[in-house]
Amino acid sequence: MDDNRIRSRSPFLRSPRETLGGYVILPRLIDKIRLHAQGKLPAEYIANLLKPGLTCDGRLLTFTGLDAEKLRHAILAAKTDGEILAWVEQHAKPHTETEKRQWIDEIEAYRPNAEWAKWRREVYKDIAAKIDPATLNLFDLIDMDEGRIAMG
Repeated sequence: MDDNRIRSRSPFLRSPRETLGGYVILPRLIDKIRLHAQGKLPAEYIANLLKPGLTCDGRLLTFTGLDAEKLRHAILAAKTDGEILAWVEQHAKPHTETEKRQWIDEIEAYRPNAEWAKWRREVYKDIAAKIDPATLNLFDLIDMDEGRIAMG
């Protein structure tokens, strides 16, 4: 990937490992939804925005049980991260701090199957030239792609 593109977008999005109320991914999702509403979210992020499944957003939605569109509206209506967290805590499935930590540990331990590993190698060619992206956890892969972690 073009290093200038990486540097130009990484200041706008928080790392997926940053937390709000013990929820990883949530601060980044807040950034993505706000940028998308302003027409400033980089195109390569739009397809996975609030997408269910093994995407970062999908993992957060599954863990919290939140409805994607209701969460989007709550984020856009709120002025602060604290307001968003209050909404999430009111509407999400309740989780203890221990459960939140276990969820984070599961995400960090996940490695892709052969099909997804091949996809990662094709999408993250710059990373794949230095390290096998299939060996990275999701947070490290994103942080490396966005220039928060140096490659190799």
